[in-house]
Amino acid sequence: MRVLVFGAGVIGGQLAHALLLGGNDVTVVARGAWAETLRRDGLRIRHYVQKTETVDHPRVLEAPDDARYDAVFAVMQYRQMEKILPALAAIDSPIIVLVGNNLSAPEMEARILTETKTPKTVLFGFQSTAGRREDGRVVAAHLGDGKLTVGGLHTDAPFEAKVTATKLFSGGRYTLSWCDNMDAWLKYHAAFIVPTVYLTYGVGCDLRKTTRAQRKQLLDAACEAYRLLMALGVPVRPEGDEKSLEPGPRRRASSAVIWAMAKTKLGELCASDHCRNAVGEMKDLSEGFDAIRARKPDFPMPAFDALRAAMPPWEELRRRYAKGSRR
Repeated sequence: MRVLVFGAGVIGGQLAHALLLGGNDVTVVARGAWAETLRRDGLRIRHYVQKTETVDHPRVLEAPDDARYDAVFAVMQYRQMEKILPALAAIDSPIIVLVGNNLSAPEMEARILTETKTPKTVLFGFQSTAGRREDGRVVAAHLGDGKLTVGGLHTDAPFEAKVTATKLFSGGRYTLSWCDNMDAWLKYHAAFIVPTVYLTYGVGCDLRKTTRAQRKQLLDAACEAYRLLMALGVPVRPEGDEKSLEPGPRRRASSAVIWAMAKTKLGELCASDHCRNAVGEMKDLSEGFDAIRARKPDFPMPAFDALRAAMPPWEELRRRYAKGSRR
């Protein structure tokens, strides 16, 4: 099957690798020096957990062409995705999947469907991959060949789209997890990520410096954000996920995971590196969650606000970590 991956950094690169394992004809859209590196050296990925390195040779374009594709995956930072919506609407493909953090999913879907000239199913996804780009290659941390949580905005994906997606990833151990409300899933994901970002910046992007009290504060802040969304009527996705933050055995398990992330290399790959390389996206997510909070401005979130107050201003962070996108 013919697939276009729009964006070939850490997440897009691992996605392209998984699609190639499925025997698909994969084209990636990349720009500038990175596009030249991919053409010259191939898509080199060091798989951190598996301790292996792979080299793939997808077709590389710097802009979408007029070909017809069975599916398109757009993997961009949150606000950068908005800039490519007209290009996505113009691509001849029945399935468009927007992958990544997104607090404007309804607006993005509406714009694509309004501007497209061919019938399209718009899905939203989030791939569980972390890492960075270095020395002409991607360093990626993932389980199996990766995992994509995917679904419609407020509904399950159509049967035909599920069949296509299953075929696309049939060549490896890539996991598809279907969700019936990705708008809600992405909001709850942001409810955990945003306070994690505040904490990460507050310790200078070195999570090894975090104290037990700070890690507890992170879980308290995420719990407050979850409760806000629940008070606004946003259904919890994944269902029951709030129990991982409420007092009890699941919260203790979450605390152990946070400790492991903070004290190992995985924490650097999953949080610190991304915060260093994507200050703009993290600021956009923070502002996006502020817009959600504005719908219930008196809702108490003391731990959330304390974490934000302890981090440097956004402009200072931009100057300190003046790098481009690494997605």
